[in-house]
Amino acid sequence: MSDKNIERVLTPGTVSAGLILAAGFSERMGTPKALLMWDRSMTFLKKIILEFLSAGCDPVVCMVNSLVLPHCSSLESIPRVKIILNEHPEWGRMHSVRLGLEHAGGRPYCLLHNVDNPFIHETILRKILDSANPGSWCAPEYKGKGGHPVLLTARIMDHILQSTCLPTTLEEVLGSFPKKTVKMEDDLILRNINTPGDYRKYRRYCDDGGNPWQQTKQ
Repeated sequence: MSDKNIERVLTPGTVSAGLILAAGFSERMGTPKALLMWDRSMTFLKKIILEFLSAGCDPVVCMVNSLVLPHCSSLESIPRVKIILNEHPEWGRMHSVRLGLEHAGGRPYCLLHNVDNPFIHETILRKILDSANPGSWCAPEYKGKGGHPVLLTARIMDHILQSTCLPTTLEEVLGSFPKKTVKMEDDLILRNINTPGDYRKYRRYCDDGGNPWQQTKQ
């Protein structure tokens, strides 16, 4: 999706915020995953932002660290996008989640995603949103394996924001609430890029003319 298509994806009317976690140290990758190039025109972070906008998320909150923030000036100018600096990524993922939810605008739902899976697309996001239920959080699943993004409810978000002592992981938090599984027809929800080897494999595939949407996860 190119810059000229940004205007097209700004479709209002959603009840869900989007939260993209991109503040991690990316130690295995050796460079921030948010800044890896999806194609010649956009980074992983921008690609995911545009998919979330296409699905109608408002706002789309992006948690970044101090290495990523200087590269986000063009993203901050996109309507409905919030770039938030996590000054303490060493405090863990739940700290980023909590900070991000503080900027989610009080929406009844929030799609939560990691920047290491740029393969996500609007169709998947809309399918998850169509399954929204205030009584349970939603998780996409392919052949029995859960993936991302997950859809948080207002009750879960309030719990995270109001708790004075949160568990270490989001999984521990979600384990206390009812879950709804959303079946998917492909493995895009499971794919992620964590290492230089993963990224080289992806780039070679694309440079050879492959379609990343059709690539089968090994």
